[in-house]
Amino acid sequence: MLEKTLNTAAGRNADSMTEKVIEVADLVKKYNGRSAVLDGVSFSVGAGEFVTVYGKSGCGKTTLLNVLGGLDRPTAGSVKIDGQDLGPMTEDDLAKMRLEKIGFVFQDFNLLLDMTVRENVALPLKFSRRKDGGRIDSLLDKFDIKQIGDEPANTISGGEAQRTAIARAMMNDPRILLADEPTGNLDDENAANVLSMFERVRQDFRATIVMATHRPDFSKTGARLFKLADGKLEQS
Repeated sequence: MLEKTLNTAAGRNADSMTEKVIEVADLVKKYNGRSAVLDGVSFSVGAGEFVTVYGKSGCGKTTLLNVLGGLDRPTAGSVKIDGQDLGPMTEDDLAKMRLEKIGFVFQDFNLLLDMTVRENVALPLKFSRRKDGGRIDSLLDKFDIKQIGDEPANTISGGEAQRTAIARAMMNDPRILLADEPTGNLDDENAANVLSMFERVRQDFRATIVMATHRPDFSKTGARLFKLADGKLEQS
């Protein structure tokens, strides 16, 4: 099932448009004067692409996604999201950009466990002040979690939790989805389901996806694959 899902994503990724929604140039990130975690990284991602960044644990994948999402500042170099240079932005500007343009999915789901599935999915609305307009129910249905919408988040399975996290990430209809080891806590069956959900996000929402993983089998996606090692990013 996993291999079938990967191959499906591979064929469809080729249809991505040429508009660049992520542009990274000569990116460097150092911590406390140590050697660079990211050392001269340059790449771009087109609208609607599903890009995978592969590397061993601790190689800097999370750092890269944090910089792309404006959660961390680079030491040098530039990052543009949807044509906007993140460098001059204030923290308030970055927060607004994240709210409007970027969704995040994490390995450990980051759900609020004392809230229901529905409440977790709806959470971004409280910050954006957008009206529901039926979007909550639409997302619950699209990601196959409508039947558990009233369940507390601490009672659902890992696969259900990650689908809930993806639905939450898409609440404000972002152009970009950044996924950091989204299948790290899942078995192969649930990992395949999550990849299917990402393909659904790419097609139905026309979102661009950058997924970081330590699993070499995800190279079978045929999506554009980058390998991160020793601070360098190379396309495979």
